[in-house]
Amino acid sequence: MLKKYAKRSLSVLFCFLILIAITSCGLLHPPAPKEDKSDKKKNPPKSLTQMEEQTDNIITGIQDVQQKRAQQLREEKHPSKESKPEQEQNQGQQMGQEQDPEQGQKQEGQPLNQEQQQGQQQSGQQNLPSQQPEPTPKPMPEPDWNSLESTVETLHEEWNNYEPSARADGAMNETIYDFEKQLISLTEQIMARNEEKTLTAANSLYSYFSDFLKLYAHNQPPEITELRGLTRQIIQYGQQEKWMETKPLLDQMKESWQDAKTKMKKPDQTLNSKIEAALNDFQYVINEKKINLAMIKGNILIKNLDQVE
Repeated sequence: MLKKYAKRSLSVLFCFLILIAITSCGLLHPPAPKEDKSDKKKNPPKSLTQMEEQTDNIITGIQDVQQKRAQQLREEKHPSKESKPEQEQNQGQQMGQEQDPEQGQKQEGQPLNQEQQQGQQQSGQQNLPSQQPEPTPKPMPEPDWNSLESTVETLHEEWNNYEPSARADGAMNETIYDFEKQLISLTEQIMARNEEKTLTAANSLYSYFSDFLKLYAHNQPPEITELRGLTRQIIQYGQQEKWMETKPLLDQMKESWQDAKTKMKKPDQTLNSKIEAALNDFQYVINEKKINLAMIKGNILIKNLDQVE
């Protein structure tokens, strides 16, 4: 009995020592922290970033044309002194300085003979201001459609390069299909030379890039790309007097900004404060339906967003 008890005690003691050894090893060598899966993501393919840049150029190019056209129309409606022809400015002075021959003769009270009257008439005709042809109106700025055609052809080539990678990297089939459909729509509108519909199609195409960029590693959160697209789309709705359509997009901007802040690796608090102020200003002028101010505030917001890293 004593031997059996001694053996059992030794077995229990041995198991206890093994348990202590295992525990102490765990304390000395804690488990390695889990790796962040986002760190394993690869950089976005060059074809994707080039497509985003080219689409951005299409949008900004058309918007620049529209702003120049609006400025020219304002100038024609309310011309500045610098833009008036010099002859038009001095015309009133010239007319005031001219003297009516008959009136001058009446003041002197002396009759004119026939030769003097004929000479006076000829002199008066020579002093009349010459009629200048009306100035030719300046042509309105138009998009460079040939350049846009070349750009959209390049977009198709880059999409052909990127599409296999998009599928391999986990993009949803629906996203790929919708992007392809929107790219075709953009091409058709450029070929048709339809400025407004081209801008609408380009804005819609740009909205897909944030979905693709979320598949890859990033310095700038993909939501920043989404915010740029939303800003431009809201401005276009304002230009079309579609103010009701801007409300859900403004709400979406707030959500995208909150998501973007959580994904910033090194947040710049000063820059973030500027962006939030610009967001509030932009929302205010949109709610007040002030499209000219919305364009100014929107451009400031986009410039701040471009600085996010």
